[in-house]
Parts: sequence; C-alpha cells; structure tokens
Amino acid sequence: MSEIKEDRRVQRTRALLVDALLDLMIEKGYEAITVQDIIDRANVGRSTFYSHFSDKEQLLLGSIDQLELFLKQQRAVRVVPDPLSGITFGFSLPMLQHVQGNKRLYTATVGKQSGAAVLHHMKCMLSDLVRDEAAGLGLDPKFGELPHEIAVEHIVNTFLTLLQWWMGQNTPCSAEEMDRVFHKLTLSGISVFSRAEFAAFGKKRGEPQHFEP
Repeated sequence: MSEIKEDRRVQRTRALLVDALLDLMIEKGYEAITVQDIIDRANVGRSTFYSHFSDKEQLLLGSIDQLELFLKQQRAVRVVPDPLSGITFGFSLPMLQHVQGNKRLYTATVGKQSGAAVLHHMKCMLSDLVRDEAAGLGLDPKFGELPHEIAVEHIVNTFLTLLQWWMGQNTPCSAEEMDRVFHKLTLSGISVFSRAEFAAFGKKRGEPQHFEP
C-alpha cells in the first residue's frame, strides 16, 4: 500500500511540474523559462524537481513522451483508408485534435523561434510514430519507390508545415479537415516519385540528383 501511495505522489508531482512548464511556455516561451520559474509555479522545492528531472529539457521530453504514449493509444486502425493508396496514418487525427484542444499552447510555440527546441523534439517523436506505423501496418512496400527515410522526412515535414499554417489562421479549419488535407498532400507527394527516378537515385546514390518534374 505504501508503494502505491508513493507512486501516486510521484505521478502527482510530475504532473504538477509538467503543467507548470506548459503554462509558462504559453506565457513566455520555452527558451525563456528557468528551473526556478517552474518550481515557483508548481510550488515544489528545488530538490524535489531534481529528484525527478535533471533539467527543463528532460521535463519537456517527459511531457512529449506522455503525448507519444497518448497518440499510440489513440491510433486505432482507421476504418476508412485513403481511396487511392489504401494508407491512412493513425497518429495524425488524434494529434490534430490534441492541438485543437490546446491551441494556446501550440500557437505560443509552433513556428516561433522560442519553440525551436519544442519543434525539434516533436519532430523526433512524429518520425518515430511514422516509422512505427509503417512497420506495424505493413506500409513499407508502399514506399518502395522512395527511400524510406526520405518518405518519413516528407511525411513529418508536411505535417509540421500544415500545423504551423493552421495555428496562424484566425478562423482555422477543423482537425478532421486538416487531417484530410494532410493525407492528400502527403500521399500525392509520395506517389509522384516515379519508379525510374528511384532507380536513378539508387544507382547514383552519393551523386547530386537532378530529377525532372
């Protein structure tokens, strides 16, 4: 019983620190936040903070890890696949819905210089999710005409570009509408990479490539 109480205490303290970080990111941006700011907002001691996290970046990574776990739990196989390719990414709609529900936080970080570190770690998380989905849902053959890591980079960068655009709109689209746009842009971009171009890429890897449109 004492172990359960200790676990709950640890979870509660970590939640307080994460909430403090997210609130401060909205107010002043990630780069400007200090550990002292976080412990003052969470109302915990400095020793308590360092018993859980080594610095604010580790706290940020802990928050992103929680988001990644949430997205993995939410990304059930989609009922309606893309009609052209049969591919539908399970992470995208839950992520967009999460952004829509936390607009102030994402508006304060996405596309702003103070959010550079946040975007970097988000990109790493999304790349892991895309690789995981590609392997788990058997999508690797669908990228057969395109080097896999280039496909992952294309998918993640398309998602983040749309996210930045979305947060900058006064009357943004719904998460569902943005998800449809994301899939259309992403999958059309992959499909136009022709088999001949990929063959040339494979033979001349390491040499500058000049693909014709």
